[in-house]
Amino acid sequence: MGGRYAEATDYYLRMINMLENGYRDPMDYEHYMRLAECYRALRKDAAAYDCLYKAYALRDSSFHFEYTEQLSDYSVKYHTKEKELEIIRLRKNELEREAELLKRRIIFGSVLALLVIVMLFMLYIRLRQQVRIARLAKIASEKEQQFLVLQKDTEQRLTRKYIDGLESERQRMATELHDDVCNSLLALEMNVCSLPEVKDGRMDGQLKQLETIRQRLRNMSHELMPPAFQYATIDEMLSDYVLHLTLPEGMKAEYSSTEGVDWHKIPQKVGFEFYRIVQEAVSNALKYSAASCIRVRLEWKDGLLSVLIADDGRGFEPNKKTNGVGLRTLLQRADAVGAKVELDSGIGNGVQVKVTVLV
Repeated sequence: MGGRYAEATDYYLRMINMLENGYRDPMDYEHYMRLAECYRALRKDAAAYDCLYKAYALRDSSFHFEYTEQLSDYSVKYHTKEKELEIIRLRKNELEREAELLKRRIIFGSVLALLVIVMLFMLYIRLRQQVRIARLAKIASEKEQQFLVLQKDTEQRLTRKYIDGLESERQRMATELHDDVCNSLLALEMNVCSLPEVKDGRMDGQLKQLETIRQRLRNMSHELMPPAFQYATIDEMLSDYVLHLTLPEGMKAEYSSTEGVDWHKIPQKVGFEFYRIVQEAVSNALKYSAASCIRVRLEWKDGLLSVLIADDGRGFEPNKKTNGVGLRTLLQRADAVGAKVELDSGIGNGVQVKVTVLV
């Protein structure tokens, strides 16, 4: 700037020498440009041209380096952005997959929740049906119990009516036998006794047979009459009944009872039915058993009253013979007082009838 070109030329030559020896300066091409300007001022055009050529070469190299650096930087930035975009794309794909998975989970959860709701609803309906069925079953059970109670009451009432009718008929027949038939036989016996043949002793056998028939009818009428428990106990009545039984030839009857018992404590209704049960069982034994011995045992222990009627006759199979009138009447009389009947028999093993009631 001061026009001292020769001094400036020395300065720039030293700078260029430093540059050629390895010194790096971002403005190295300017040193060549200013040296070329000094040579031009000193009229050294060839040197000026050479320095100018080197300056432009250095500038182009610098620009190329900067361009390459910028391009490399841009490339790095591009690749970085590309990787970021790839990461974003991968993240997007991952998010899309997560969204799809979440969508599927939501759909699966919704379907599952719907199935659970349907199952709960069906379970609720089933529980309601079970509750309704249980309620209907309870109502049906109550109705059935009421029906059974009514049926039992009806059966007991009919049984009581049947037994009352049977007793009335027994009493009527006993009265007819005692007051009519026995008295008629007595009158007939007295008339026969007035015949001459009787006085001669030619009809003693017939008179004895007639008296025997009258006595048997009289005993039958007494058996048909209801026992008077206000005057005697069940033990005394059964003992007297067994003692005065008219037995076939070769048959005997035995009676026994628990000793030391106050039989007056037995209710008259229970005693009456037990008496008739014994009569029915003994009557069946006399008719069908062909036994050699009939045993009657009356027991009362720990509040349980029981009577056992047993024979050693031909017996029968209980499962095949349960419709007899005698057995049916016996069961009805036992049921009338709440007694339990146990029947044990077999072909050739006789018959055992045990009736038990809690007194």
